[in-house]
Amino acid sequence: MSKNKIKSFTLSELLIVMVITAIVVGMAFSVLRLVQKQIHTIQENFDKTSSLALFEQRLWQDFNELHSIEYEVNGNSLYMESEMDTVVYSFQEDYTLRNSDTLRLKLTLDKILFKGKEIQQGPTDAISISCQAELPYYEIFISKKNDATLFMNLENGI
Repeated sequence: MSKNKIKSFTLSELLIVMVITAIVVGMAFSVLRLVQKQIHTIQENFDKTSSLALFEQRLWQDFNELHSIEYEVNGNSLYMESEMDTVVYSFQEDYTLRNSDTLRLKLTLDKILFKGKEIQQGPTDAISISCQAELPYYEIFISKKNDATLFMNLENGI
């Protein structure tokens, strides 16, 4: 035996290390891809929740600032008026319009109420909106207090 022998790894040992490294790196990329999908899903749900919360806030504000609110079944629309402003919400199949602003929310009007009774059309003081297409179990309910002016106008046919 020669004293000049250099200690090193054999070719088969190097191949085994490379195969194990490739398996570990492949598993790491798979886990990374799963984490990225989860983050993307969480971001989408956050965006939808934020959009729905902002929509609900704006609708509540319109509902309580504008005096006359009527629902028209033909256009699936809410017409809100005051002395200073008019706002129209139109609920379409894939989106919702507020005047000329398009909201990419699939919302469904469940109930339209007036004085605690469900109506098909006319003066409105409460609505229930289903947001199931956007987020499961998300419902919006908006109501307002009717003032004496509303009842006086109804009696006079205005």
